[in-house]
Amino acid sequence: MKFHVENRILADRDAVQAAYLDPAFYSAMVDMPKISPPEVVGREEQGDVILMKVRYRFSGDLPPAARRVLDPDKLTWVNESTVDLAEHRTEFRMVPDNYGNRIRFGGTYRFEQVDAATVQVIEGDLVVRYPIVGPLVERAILSGMREHLEQEAAFLEQWTASTR
Repeated sequence: MKFHVENRILADRDAVQAAYLDPAFYSAMVDMPKISPPEVVGREEQGDVILMKVRYRFSGDLPPAARRVLDPDKLTWVNESTVDLAEHRTEFRMVPDNYGNRIRFGGTYRFEQVDAATVQVIEGDLVVRYPIVGPLVERAILSGMREHLEQEAAFLEQWTASTR
């Protein structure tokens, strides 16, 4: 399932991008619903490109359709990102710790400066390979992702304001 999400963040693009590269940003995400505080498990700089690996753990309630095929205790994954600082663009893929042969999730996001705000544009593709319920699970995951990204945008505004 293809997806497109845009979030407006009232902060400078460079500050937003810097937050996503700061391990302290992830550690501070203690009040995010449905997601335990993420953990940076890898960060490597190669000139204007930074490779990031961040582990996430789902901590919310799954809809009944998703619970039929996914164990909430096994919903952990690593977001592997390749960040191009000069282009303000990131390629990502979510690598599940479990269900790796059943879920494929990846795409890009970019930061566009619009006046005093940053517009985060996320595009990608999610495929859940389960007979009959796959599309239902995809919709549930994408709904949760959209909600998380909205909450993360609000957190980013607070974070960048407090770190100036």
